[in-house]
Amino acid sequence: MQDSPTDRRHCIGLPLPPDALVFDRGVVEGGLRPGERDWFLRERQAWMTESGCRSDDPDDLVNAHKIPVEPSRWVQFPELPFDSDESLLSVSRRDMTDRAQRRDDDRWLSLLVASMAWGWGRKGFGPTRLRWILDGNSRWKALPRTETRRRLATAVDTLDRHGAVAAYGYLAGDERIPGFGPAFFTKFLYFADRAAGGQGCSLILDARLAWQMRGFWRRRVAEPYTANGPSPDWLWRGPVWTGRRYQIYLAFMGRVAAELSESGERWTPDLVELLLFRRRLSEA
Repeated sequence: MQDSPTDRRHCIGLPLPPDALVFDRGVVEGGLRPGERDWFLRERQAWMTESGCRSDDPDDLVNAHKIPVEPSRWVQFPELPFDSDESLLSVSRRDMTDRAQRRDDDRWLSLLVASMAWGWGRKGFGPTRLRWILDGNSRWKALPRTETRRRLATAVDTLDRHGAVAAYGYLAGDERIPGFGPAFFTKFLYFADRAAGGQGCSLILDARLAWQMRGFWRRRVAEPYTANGPSPDWLWRGPVWTGRRYQIYLAFMGRVAAELSESGERWTPDLVELLLFRRRLSEA
């Protein structure tokens, strides 16, 4: 991928899959409700205050998002790109993007380790999960490291050539890395995309964000287009979502960012994602 961090591509307007359900099409094309729109506007201001970010630019607001990481929990992995002498690091999305831009032989394996550490933060069994991914366990056999590196590099190349949905399909399909599911490989793809200037083209999708999507779909169950359609719980069940579901997610997030930008204030899909990740959207 060519590094062009100053040439940001914000993917607003990704189309729905041609075979999208009537329910999905109705939600995405219908846009936000007034209460939801007001929630996003409040949350943006609240995040600007809480983060201490002095800029209202959406890229700066996203870059200000930090996760506490304890390097000592991950020191067993030599690919960890963080300073293991530090007891606690506050790692921002900007820091993660900078690390993804470094060029070395273990660039993408290092990003896998970093995205796991960043995603788990200070809690959870993340180091154990990563060990299972790299070395296997009683449920699955790990790939040779050379093959893991190849698949990660191929995923990034697919992202560059064919976009986020194709890269998602690659890592969720026959070439998947055992144990490396969407909640974390979408973080990997997101930072790889940002490193090449594609901020907002590939978005993180995990259980917390899927819960938020269920909320948007649930708030519309009385609409005519939902008649005889599947339940929101079924549509957004995890922990593995289809490539089509991921495309619907990206289309919705882009639609939200475009609608919020109509007021004259610039929004990006990953700012929408960040605000939804931070706090649950109450019934609006």
